[in-house]
Amino acid sequence: MSGDAASVDIATTQNLQRLKEIGAELLKKTESRVNLDTGKYEEIEGGRTNEAALAKFAQLLSDEKKHRQTN
Repeated sequence: MSGDAASVDIATTQNLQRLKEIGAELLKKTESRVNLDTGKYEEIEGGRTNEAALAKFAQLLSDEKKHRQTN
């Protein structure tokens, strides 16, 4: 991010809308990991979208919470 979108101090309607758009774009991208040798992000071949990965992680957290509450 760059410009106003990168600032945490600018809470204008326009900037918040732009952040929402950036978030939606990121959800559609393929999940990636940092290559520890180069320090660069690399897409995972055959990977799912960030949205699908986030949904799976949320489900794992929910399952863990339910498991802890029953014990």
